[in-house]
Amino acid sequence: MNASQLLERVIPFQFLPAARRESLAAELVERRHAHRELILRQGDDSRDLVLLAEGRVAFFSDSEPEVTLAWATAGQYFGEQAALFERPRRLSARAEGEVLCYRLSGEAFLALVAEDVAFAQALGSALRDKHGIFASYQHLYARILALLDQRAFLLSELVDAYRRVRPALHPLLDSDSIDTGALAYAVPRLPEGVTETCFYYLCSALPEIYTSPETKFDAVETKARRRATWRPLEGKLIGLLRDGITDVTDMLTCLCLYAVEAQKIRHRLRSSNAFRELKRLTDHPDPEAAARFLLTLPLSPPEREGLLALWPDDYPRKLRNILVHHEDVGIECDLVAQDYNASASELWVSEVRQAAAQVVDLDDPDLEVHIISSNTHSVANCLSPYLGRESEAIEAWGKRHRPDLDEGWQHARDRIYVLARSYEAEVPGAREARIEAERAAGHHRLTQTAFTGIAVDLFDARRIDPSLCDPALGLSHVVERPTLIANVDYAFGQQAEEILANLLYLFRHRVRSVNVLGKAGGLTGERGDILLPDATLLQTNDERYAVEGSDLSPSLLEELSGRAVHAGPVLTVAGTLLQDRTLLHFYRRIHRCVGLEMEGSFFLRQLRRAADTGVTRPDVVRRFAYYVSDLPLHPHDNLSAALAPQEGVPPLYAITRAILRRLFA
Repeated sequence: MNASQLLERVIPFQFLPAARRESLAAELVERRHAHRELILRQGDDSRDLVLLAEGRVAFFSDSEPEVTLAWATAGQYFGEQAALFERPRRLSARAEGEVLCYRLSGEAFLALVAEDVAFAQALGSALRDKHGIFASYQHLYARILALLDQRAFLLSELVDAYRRVRPALHPLLDSDSIDTGALAYAVPRLPEGVTETCFYYLCSALPEIYTSPETKFDAVETKARRRATWRPLEGKLIGLLRDGITDVTDMLTCLCLYAVEAQKIRHRLRSSNAFRELKRLTDHPDPEAAARFLLTLPLSPPEREGLLALWPDDYPRKLRNILVHHEDVGIECDLVAQDYNASASELWVSEVRQAAAQVVDLDDPDLEVHIISSNTHSVANCLSPYLGRESEAIEAWGKRHRPDLDEGWQHARDRIYVLARSYEAEVPGAREARIEAERAAGHHRLTQTAFTGIAVDLFDARRIDPSLCDPALGLSHVVERPTLIANVDYAFGQQAEEILANLLYLFRHRVRSVNVLGKAGGLTGERGDILLPDATLLQTNDERYAVEGSDLSPSLLEELSGRAVHAGPVLTVAGTLLQDRTLLHFYRRIHRCVGLEMEGSFFLRQLRRAADTGVTRPDVVRRFAYYVSDLPLHPHDNLSAALAPQEGVPPLYAITRAILRRLFA
């Protein structure tokens, strides 16, 4: 069988146009192998794909060379995963009898995947359905669902399934080294006191006896998540879940990561002397003695630095807790179907309605509403009359108190925004003056979140003074038409769908645009770059949702940020720790995904439903853009380090300016 005949026979190559198959056939290199000759070697970094024209090939592990694990016969291909997923060969391959094959270089194969959509999709179907590359992900997700259905379980029942996934954000999972970078990701996403909590009661609705929990229990902070959690007694925690599955998946996988690394720490530090000294330093804190003792522990310098960065103030207490805790964690999940979501979001939207009615006339037939899903500061800062008037005073204060922020800004106003928080905290009366100025300019801030964790800023656009806004917005006129801007704080996962649905029901045909500004993990580019999605892909079913009607452009975002802009689909995941490197490469290569996030598909699904049912106008503008906060495929370089102000603020404000420019246009 010659090369052309082979390509015409083999899926997905047979889906290529005839002319492309002929040109590809010319690129193939013919190879003949004698009986028992090695074709591929386990552990090699070679990237060639092999198409088998004649004979049989046996696959085996070098540890057991006489045990055949799989076969390939004429008309099949193998070796593609090394190029697609950028990993060494997992098995060796040898000829069984005389073999004729053709080799395609990894570079040519990846170019083919990138250029032909039908080829890439057919290849992806084979990888997913026949080669089972999603098996570990599906097993973990199914295990989580089964345990939730079981209601009460031990964390240890989930850890093995978590280990099988080998999350990309947990690169040292299988290593004896302590992955302090992965810990720095997980611990801030777990409630304070994780080293001493033995029981978690997670619920979608508080039992009646626990109503008004803030009057009965101590609140517990989660630094990197808006979790509503309380500690009823030592070692026990109550947590309200924001949606049916995303929130609990995120928490459980972070607990699994923590459990794996805590076990490593315990095994490394297990000694009577260490235990005794940690107890002494816990009972009688002595920072200098603690620093000296840390140097005596059997830790590498990066491990020592990582643990100290994670727990700088009380590392002896945390390490002592780990030595005695053993991650014997019991979990009870009480998920009442949609009960909490409905009651919380309905209460929340009622509060939004009452507040909006104080800002604009909701019955005005000419009213236009623009919804922005963003953080709680960038839109407000760009529209703030106070910051416009006080920018020179804030800049002068910054030169005296924060000279480290003097350099590295494309937009001088970005530096003002970074300084503003410290300025308002330290200058007497500044915070009150800002609130008063912004309220007078039609800015109403709703901080009561009804346990949704979502604050809202409402703006009457007619009262915005163009001369005091961010200069890069280019505003030259006062808005005359009644216009409400509703800036909604970040939702979390599937919660986004419920939140947006209620806003669309409230504002109906008055909604003219929905704008989503977020941060994402980048599958291409660098931290601080910008992702401009043309669609989102919901990982649980690979359903695609188009970002229709957007008027954002790469050129505008590049002009405003000075950073690279990557256009393409963005993957909506159920949890960042459900993703291994294979899956991330799969979505990068097969679906051309440029990044991953957790809400986009839920927003777009609700927008589609609202338009289809007539709740909203069919021409609602959809603007989606994200800045890259981390690179999951390169976690060693970025996972534990926060974006510096000069790194993260410019892309965030570039997106904010771009959205506001288009909105006011």
